[in-house]
Amino acid sequence: MARLTKVHANLISNVLKKCSAKVSYNPNWQKIYAELEVGSPDESTRYLLFTAAQRHQLNEMSAAYFGCSLLMTSFKGSRKEVSHYSRDDKLASIKPDEQYLLIKPQPLFTAVASDLALRVPLDQIIKLLESPDNTITHVVVVENLDAFDYWNEFSVTADLRQALVVYRGHDALAKGVKVLLQRLPKTIEVVAFVDVDPDGIKIALTTPKATQILSSDFNSLSLLIKSSSYSKDFDKQHKAVNYMQKHPDHWPSLQQFIIERRVSIKQQHLLAFEVPLIMHNRKS
Repeated sequence: MARLTKVHANLISNVLKKCSAKVSYNPNWQKIYAELEVGSPDESTRYLLFTAAQRHQLNEMSAAYFGCSLLMTSFKGSRKEVSHYSRDDKLASIKPDEQYLLIKPQPLFTAVASDLALRVPLDQIIKLLESPDNTITHVVVVENLDAFDYWNEFSVTADLRQALVVYRGHDALAKGVKVLLQRLPKTIEVVAFVDVDPDGIKIALTTPKATQILSSDFNSLSLLIKSSSYSKDFDKQHKAVNYMQKHPDHWPSLQQFIIERRVSIKQQHLLAFEVPLIMHNRKS
């Protein structure tokens, strides 16, 4: 059976701190009961009941399981900090991607080769961007890691060569990136560099403060459709299509182009064919 997680630890902690006599016997508590065998399901099996003695036993058994008393511990802090008092560092409230960003070194770290990437503390980046000496006007958030790696090989305008380029994060917007975008000075614009497909547009629509999409012009995209657009991949993105249709007024021309022509062109195609990239302005 899979181990109990932070969700289960928080549920147990709430019972102990509130001295709860019963909880809903939902799947999470069923898993806790199966693992620790503490408490008594009522006759209807709708609730799990705890006497004072059982709560005491729950405290002891959960402490043995997680390596610390859930009655006394909040798990606030990083994994390093939580490791001082718990064997399960993954219970930490601060995850690794919350405090760091993966960025291209230029223009902030000019001594580092431009084809490399740096993992930099979030607070350090924000401090540099808030400095009176800051000259950065754009932050580019890149959807795919390999596109991020090859950023310097894309054909972009001169102003974006001086942009701060950030990797979005695997599968979802990394919390550190989200915090960065929320704390950006108003003078800095956010550019979403995404695949030319429904999922890419959805990413742009849900990226905080994004006012631009970095892509090619429509003539170039039209020429790429025959060789590079994959309609079967478009068909798999029906949820993102529905999301776009509910938010049609942000990049209307680009959204309409993708939907009407069932476009799915990846960032890698834009790179492979050396297509010049431009910024598409958000309309609303």
